[in-house]
Amino acid sequence: MQTRHFHLSLFRSLALIAAAFLAAVTCVQAENYPDRRITLVVGYAAGSGADILARYYAAKLSDETGQTVIIENKPGANGMIGAQSVKQAKPDGYTLLFSPSAGMAGGKFLYANLPYDPQKDFIIVAPLLDVAFALAVGANSPAKSVAELTALLKSKPGARYGTSNSTGIAATELYKTIMDFKAQQVAYKTTADALGDLADGTLDFMFVDGVFALSQQKAGKVRMLATTSAKIEGAPEVPTMREAGVGSYGFAVWWMIMAPAGTPPDVVGKLNAVFTKIADMPETREFLSKTASVPLKGTPAEMVVKMAKDIETWADIAKTGNIVPQ
Repeated sequence: MQTRHFHLSLFRSLALIAAAFLAAVTCVQAENYPDRRITLVVGYAAGSGADILARYYAAKLSDETGQTVIIENKPGANGMIGAQSVKQAKPDGYTLLFSPSAGMAGGKFLYANLPYDPQKDFIIVAPLLDVAFALAVGANSPAKSVAELTALLKSKPGARYGTSNSTGIAATELYKTIMDFKAQQVAYKTTADALGDLADGTLDFMFVDGVFALSQQKAGKVRMLATTSAKIEGAPEVPTMREAGVGSYGFAVWWMIMAPAGTPPDVVGKLNAVFTKIADMPETREFLSKTASVPLKGTPAEMVVKMAKDIETWADIAKTGNIVPQ
């Protein structure tokens, strides 16, 4: 019996020593962080709106940390492949995810087999930006307003729209349900792939992220009829969907940096401070204004609350839009 107690006591002592050693190592790692290359995973293709935004933040993160920051594009399944890879990565702050709120907060309402829990499998390191999505048509479309487009879609058998991401899917379903019309979905790998079809009238409409919507309107290829949430700084004449008469329509999309659950708090804190500094830079606001976006700031604790509220919002969106997880 004494021998048994001795072994149990020894085991507990060794466990405590191991835990203390691990804590000490983690502390040293956090103090030295970052001391090597950082990978920023983007779950969308190179050249996509997400990729354009991510490359700006990767460059700024590299400038501020003095370390190389590489973009690793892992497109597929509307960002889920990239997110799944980061979930499985070592939680040391060297593999980060550039993620939209739509894919995380709205994931379980859009996809039947979401391979991760956004609230348990990740830590939100920092919010980055709030981006507007716009309901857009080709520049030669006869529809000059949301009301005219809705009337056109109700009268046109075989009307077609494009989607390339979670936000576009949800935005369209909400519009279709509230205004009570039917149209055929055409899925694209990226928004860039769809823009030619939108411009030439092959597609009747599409919800396009501000990165492309603003530049394509300025190029005379598409016409923005309304935004999903706030006004676009570069096109203040474009109304919101609510202003355009689409009932209780409206939701915002924001982007964030996420890390695998278990990433040391000190590392998360250091990264949050860097991204807060980037948000305050005049060049960040100038860059984002060209993509219909505005910078965001917030602590990881505040983002836990924000994500919970977003999930509630998406539950309402799914209910209103009759969205069934696919």
